[in-house]
Amino acid sequence: MRHGMLGAGAPALPGPSPVKGDGKPTAARPGDEDDGLSSVNEVLQCAAATLLGRLSPLVDRALARLRTEVVHYASPLLAPPDVAQSTHVALEIAVGSLASPERFGESGERAWAVGRKRAAQGIPLLAVMQAYRIGASVIWDGLVETVLEESPADAQLMVYAAHDFWRWVERDMNLLKESHRERTLGLPPDDGRRLLPALKALLRGHSDPLDLSGAAVILELPLTARYAVIRLSGPEAVRPSEAAVREEVAGIQLNWCPYTDGQVVVALLRDRTLEQLRDVVPLGAGVRGGLSPVVDGLAQLRRARDLAELALGISRRDGELAALEDRMSAGFVLSRPDLATELITRILGKVMELDAPDRRLLMETLEVWLDCQGSAGQAGELLYCHRNTVLNRLRRLERLTGLLLDRPRDLIDLALALDAYRLNGDGR
Repeated sequence: MRHGMLGAGAPALPGPSPVKGDGKPTAARPGDEDDGLSSVNEVLQCAAATLLGRLSPLVDRALARLRTEVVHYASPLLAPPDVAQSTHVALEIAVGSLASPERFGESGERAWAVGRKRAAQGIPLLAVMQAYRIGASVIWDGLVETVLEESPADAQLMVYAAHDFWRWVERDMNLLKESHRERTLGLPPDDGRRLLPALKALLRGHSDPLDLSGAAVILELPLTARYAVIRLSGPEAVRPSEAAVREEVAGIQLNWCPYTDGQVVVALLRDRTLEQLRDVVPLGAGVRGGLSPVVDGLAQLRRARDLAELALGISRRDGELAALEDRMSAGFVLSRPDLATELITRILGKVMELDAPDRRLLMETLEVWLDCQGSAGQAGELLYCHRNTVLNRLRRLERLTGLLLDRPRDLIDLALALDAYRLNGDGR
């Protein structure tokens, strides 16, 4: 039920309104009029900024309703001892979150903290939810009254603002309920029943600012920070159901999420490097992995997961965690199977006509030589042959392809063709 001046007979509201990239809800203003403020977002922000200067009457109004409408808060014996101070802080944070885009996440964090605190005090969830709804209703009434007083020409926009406002309230109430439940049940901080749904939503690409900020509170992760994603695959990648969803290793927070035939790991790097991350996620037999580049926030986790999946396809053997940053060219080839087939056909056409053992010998020699930075001597040691044998094989490859390894563009084409050959399973 929506509260405030709209009342039960409020007109039907439009569908979800656009959301600005800064995380503040907004809706398009109907019509093309240019009088008054130019958007619902500006109306709410301006009204909230004005309301911050009138906070004391707002708190008094909220406390009066709490003490008459909520049985638990009406009793001096049952009501929280800090109810007056808590109400003042909650309203200041809520109104401040509407007034300043940079504070938008604070109300969710406050709701989470209040839910845990009231559960620890033994206050029933129903009473806490009633109190929260009253606070939201008082704020909404205050916003509407402020717009009517300060900018009556824009009052019609509050009909559209109602959708965004009450959706924002719903987010905070969900956080409050979840934290109260968690504290009441005594769930551990890494409990998968709480963390996994939010983690999976982020990995699927939920990017609505309300969803993101809510997930950040539940997961206790910063919205903006250095993250990387690891995709693990193989029979040994599956973790026991009782294993912790979250763990801290060498200053890196690892958040484990079950995934098809393996796991996805969301790593909060802080100031750590990708190389340090690779050291704390060792891969055993029967496990291959792909590592994404660093991304700068929770909104980028879907992209990071896709890139980690791409890196997994580049992994050459069990026990290897392939970093996409190290094999970008292979990533390009893997992301375009049609291009990979074209490279094999056009560049390795005559090579592919050789007998399988002969073909594999030439391609393995090229791969090792490239890995050794073009050193025939080092490649010979790894291939257990003389450096001249390595050079003879490479010259034969040049004759078959018509490309020269000492010409940069030819070398690039051969390296890409090699990636296509390997990623396509011997090119067949």
